[in-house]
Amino acid sequence: MLRGSLPRLAGLLVCLSVARTAAADPAAAPPRRDLTELSLAELAALEVTTVGRTPETRAHTPAAVFVITQQDIRRSGATTLAEALRLAPGVQVSRIGASQWAIGLRGFASRLARSMLVLIDGRSVYTPLFAGTYWEVQDVLLEDVDRIEVIRGPGGTLWGANAVNGVINVITRSARDTHGTYLEGGGGNEERGFGAARWGGALGPHADLRVYAKYFDRGPSFHPDGDDFDAWHVAQGGFRIDGGSGPRAFTLQGDLYAGRAGERASFAAYEPPFARTVDGQAHLGGGNLRGQWQRTLAEGSDFGVQAYYDHTHRAEPTFTEDRDTGDVDAQYRLTLGAHQLLSGLGVRLSRGVTTGVPTVAFHPPIRTDELFSGFVQDRIDLVPDRFTLTLGTKVERNNYSGFELQPGARALWMPRPHQSVWAAVSRAVRTPSRVERDLDVTFSLDPTRPLFGRLVGDQGFIPERVLAYEAGYRLQLRERAFVDLALFHNEYTRLLSLEPGAASVEAGPTGPRTVVPFVLANGIRGQAEGAELAADLRVSRAWRLHGAYSFLNVDLRPTGGSRDTTTEASTEGSSPRHRILLRSSLTVGTVQLDAAFRRVSALPAQDVPAYSSLNARAAWRAWTALEIALVGQDLLRALGREFGGCLEIERSGYA
Repeated sequence: MLRGSLPRLAGLLVCLSVARTAAADPAAAPPRRDLTELSLAELAALEVTTVGRTPETRAHTPAAVFVITQQDIRRSGATTLAEALRLAPGVQVSRIGASQWAIGLRGFASRLARSMLVLIDGRSVYTPLFAGTYWEVQDVLLEDVDRIEVIRGPGGTLWGANAVNGVINVITRSARDTHGTYLEGGGGNEERGFGAARWGGALGPHADLRVYAKYFDRGPSFHPDGDDFDAWHVAQGGFRIDGGSGPRAFTLQGDLYAGRAGERASFAAYEPPFARTVDGQAHLGGGNLRGQWQRTLAEGSDFGVQAYYDHTHRAEPTFTEDRDTGDVDAQYRLTLGAHQLLSGLGVRLSRGVTTGVPTVAFHPPIRTDELFSGFVQDRIDLVPDRFTLTLGTKVERNNYSGFELQPGARALWMPRPHQSVWAAVSRAVRTPSRVERDLDVTFSLDPTRPLFGRLVGDQGFIPERVLAYEAGYRLQLRERAFVDLALFHNEYTRLLSLEPGAASVEAGPTGPRTVVPFVLANGIRGQAEGAELAADLRVSRAWRLHGAYSFLNVDLRPTGGSRDTTTEASTEGSSPRHRILLRSSLTVGTVQLDAAFRRVSALPAQDVPAYSSLNARAAWRAWTALEIALVGQDLLRALGREFGGCLEIERSGYA
């Protein structure tokens, strides 16, 4: 339902997406090839670095990995990183409102995306406040994204705690690949307006620079009561410098952002009315600075150091947090015959300062999280170009649970040059966050009288664990088809549970009140298993089809001593058992035509029925430097929900 905005949308056709490269710049990078021009062999040979922390091709990776390329993002019409992740199999992306998503890898989707490690150029954006990711503040200029590597399955052996169900790594392009000027602008009925500008050039014979600025204003979701409270707008800017010569290379980059996201917050008060709801703005801001230095020591040997600082500010209607994080990581690689040895050390300090209304608090309000880590991995070519075995482990020490060990083993067998079979077994942990240890949130059980529930953190909460078994098969059928199949079985123990306690009576300024505690404990265990199939088919030189199917079964149960009666059903019923994705990319001369169809099965715990969605994009390359595009989203239904709550997603379009 475009709500009378079709005339406005037609007028916005004049808004342009412009990519302009200075012809006089001899260092300007050549135009990037369209995805329909890539052969299936080239698609299979896309480089990934997240699985082994060293470059390797997708086809030769012993893990369930999917690469979302820059062209995939552009041709999908996605305007946010969260929306771009819909292109990967095994990833659930359910939009909650204008600025919020529930994202999960192999289940366990939630607003806070727990048990999934998210990186942007190797910088962790996972917060120890609640063990998740605030997606509404993870933003980059999508034109500058080189690829998004999505690893389904544990990555704790190399990346450490909290990479339980997977790792998502957003990798941006080098400054030397983005010379020239790039401008974009547009808008629509939900994407009310967006624009970006970027310039790149040489700083000298051995260094390159790019700077960018961007802004967007997204309108609210559809509200049955007409109270449009969740509009969202953010401004962001940053820079990147890449340099070095010979065996040495360095990168320095940084970003600053500020914005607001509307939200509805419900909280309890100790005086009437005991239950309250406010519509307000979450004030979002922050910045980061990352430096990386690498040196090749000898043939087959190199050393690198990365350090970053990250500051975030978040002021919601009922809660405020300021967080400062510093991280230093060093890595050394050595090749000895058939062995490729990789090792590293790291340290991270993250200090959070919290305040809130009287019924929302963390005790203590200030805490510094410490994380010390080391890892070692040996990749052994037992039979060159045929059979590879990878063994490794990561040891970490955190100030919640002490030392944690996360070992893993992976094997890759290539019976033929265009076939590969892989298998893996690994252990990963999710360390406690401030929510499980320090949280103290009181909520109303009856708005007419002083009867409350209280979520209480437990100092005895210990890390959640998973033991994962995976296997996969890849096949390239000449230049016509590429098939990628992954199977998995995960055994979970010590998962988060809500344990009810005995009610007690507290004294208050307005009289006594009754409080029922719910303690956060480790009372859930179970398993998840599934299959993920992705296939690429080249119909002709100009037409490419992509399909993906994901099956997931989550079976959880309380442990013997648990009295939790809600977590099992709410977790199992918040991830779809079946997901289907079909994409078509057709290029006819200077015109690109793209369509993506999704079918998602029901989410019983969120009261969301099965639904279908269709996005479409038509783009015309008027000349080399100018592109005009029209995008339609959720075209099959006027309104619909994808996750819990009362907000509905509208049919929308932008130019």
